[in-house]
Amino acid sequence: MNVTSAGIGSGLDLEGIIEAYINAEAIPTEIRLQEKEERLKTEISGVGQLKSALNSFESILKDLSDASSFNKQTIGVSNDDISVTTNGFASNGSFDIEVQQLATGSKQQSALFTDSSSTVGAGTITLTSGTDTFDVAIDATDTLSTIRDKINEQSENFGVSVNIINTGSNAYLSFSSEKTGAANELVISSGDAALSGLTTDLVNRPPSQVAQDAQIIIDNNGIVISSDSNEFKNVIEDVTITANKANIGSASTLTISQDEENGKALIDSFINGYNSLMFTMNSLSNPENGELAFDSNIRSIKSQMVNMVTGSISGAISGIDSLDDIGITLNKEGLLEVGTQKYGTLATGTEKLADALANSLDGVGELFAGTNGVSTQLQALLESYTSSDGSLTVRNSRLQAEKSGIVDEYDALEAKLRNYEDTLRKRFTFLDQTVAQYNATSSYLTSVLTVPNSDKD
Repeated sequence: MNVTSAGIGSGLDLEGIIEAYINAEAIPTEIRLQEKEERLKTEISGVGQLKSALNSFESILKDLSDASSFNKQTIGVSNDDISVTTNGFASNGSFDIEVQQLATGSKQQSALFTDSSSTVGAGTITLTSGTDTFDVAIDATDTLSTIRDKINEQSENFGVSVNIINTGSNAYLSFSSEKTGAANELVISSGDAALSGLTTDLVNRPPSQVAQDAQIIIDNNGIVISSDSNEFKNVIEDVTITANKANIGSASTLTISQDEENGKALIDSFINGYNSLMFTMNSLSNPENGELAFDSNIRSIKSQMVNMVTGSISGAISGIDSLDDIGITLNKEGLLEVGTQKYGTLATGTEKLADALANSLDGVGELFAGTNGVSTQLQALLESYTSSDGSLTVRNSRLQAEKSGIVDEYDALEAKLRNYEDTLRKRFTFLDQTVAQYNATSSYLTSVLTVPNSDKD
């Protein structure tokens, strides 16, 4: 406020009067702004808590929205001779796996030369393995070292590595192919006679290692199964076996079983996440002290979520099309639970869930992660509120803008009050001066009209 001394001339308490007028103008607006700011802070806090709770449940739903999350299997292998993986759909079982031999690539070698600086001749050699092939042009001045580098650096090289072996009295090129399998024997050929020392068509230079298939026998049935690599896919349906070591006469034992505990853990996380979100929304919307009491967003979210967890999904092919089918229901408090109450011959919720996890994991996965799955629907719903353009995100931005605008309202109020004070002071200054003049006149008249006691005699 302006600092003056209104009322000095008149003796009236004009400063008090001005202050009373200004307070009468300011206090209702200040109270309104304080209440508005407190309301916005409360609502912003509530929206933040709601969005955080939705995000937490969303993270759980993301795991459940992938059907493969349920298709986990427990694999047991008796030793390291084989490695095994499944796609989650393999049937339970136990198998003996005997590795007859591992897959290998072939090794070839050139004729003997004096040393690594020896030249061979000019022409082109062709390296072939199965359906793969590439050519290398050899110049008359190329040494063994140069030829080695040309082959190793050829852009079309399908996996041939060349080294120089020095015997002490001679040197030769050693060719190793990483392509395994009997059908992938490395062949080096040339139409140029000068390069015959590099080719593999000479009888007196057999391969130092022949390419061969990997071979296994399952359950000692005498049937040899071959693969051009050490990997055997779907020999046992939905299983990949990798041979690591030959173990003739000492087979590895493979056991496959469904990981029911993994499925149970996913179900538990879903139930706990749903209930935790419901607790948060119930607390926030509490009519007496909730930060979002009677909030329409919360009512809408709760209503849609209840419909999704109690309804049936369309298009299910496993016979499991609702949470009730796997024993999950809403209790009287509106929270999810796996029922334990026995009603006649009907299975309890616990029994339903155990049966589904043991015998229909793919159906459980479809129930949650299918196109119309429970988790899929719930995730789409929550994202409509929490995404960058979701309704809660937009709402929070609007509230923050309103809260920031209160500063402008306070500034506007202060400017208004200053103008009002200036107007009041102008008016009361005139009043002060007028009253001061009247007081001066009154004092003068009083002094003139007053008769001394001596004059009365």
